[in-house]
Amino acid sequence: MNYRVDWSPTAHDRLERLWVAAENQAAVLRAANAIDVYLAEDPYRHDAHRIGDENSFIVEPLAVDYEIIEAHRRVVIVAVWMIRFLENAE
Repeated sequence: MNYRVDWSPTAHDRLERLWVAAENQAAVLRAANAIDVYLAEDPYRHDAHRIGDENSFIVEPLAVDYEIIEAHRRVVIVAVWMIRFLENAE
């Protein structure tokens, strides 16, 4: 792994609240762990979204915003929220 991934206190607290309220706590835990692994490997991943200076990444059912501190090879997750893709979208 090339980068250290840290969750800001605000993002970590939000993740805890999302996990407690989730219908599928295992899915939330799997997504959070996958986000850590994927961003540690490559925070500049092609499937991450960039809007201005913000980086966002989705591993259903979670999405995160994160900052890259290149000088320290560190990623800081600053926000997290639940998402749900439309299952019956036409």
